[in-house]
Amino acid sequence: MSTAAENTSAFGEGAVEITRVFDAPRALVWQAWTDSKMMAQWFGPKHFTNPVCELDVRPGGKLRIVMRGPDGNDYPMNGVFREV
Repeated sequence: MSTAAENTSAFGEGAVEITRVFDAPRALVWQAWTDSKMMAQWFGPKHFTNPVCELDVRPGGKLRIVMRGPDGNDYPMNGVFREV
C-alpha cells in the first residue's frame, strides 16, 4: 500500500488537460481561448473581472491573468504554454 505522499508529484510536475464540447464553430472556440480581449470577457469565476489578460499563445509563450473578485481583491495567475 502506498501513502498519499508517495502519490503526489512535486510542484510544477503535474499536467492539466481540459476537454469540453461546445456547440460553436471551432474557430470561435479557438479565438475565445487565444484572443486576450475575448478571454478577459469570460475567464474566471462568476462575478469576477479580468483587468489584466495577456496571452502569447505559442510554445514557450507566457500567460498572465489578474482576476479581480467582487470584493476588489486581485488574484494573479501566470503560466507558460508548453504545447499549443
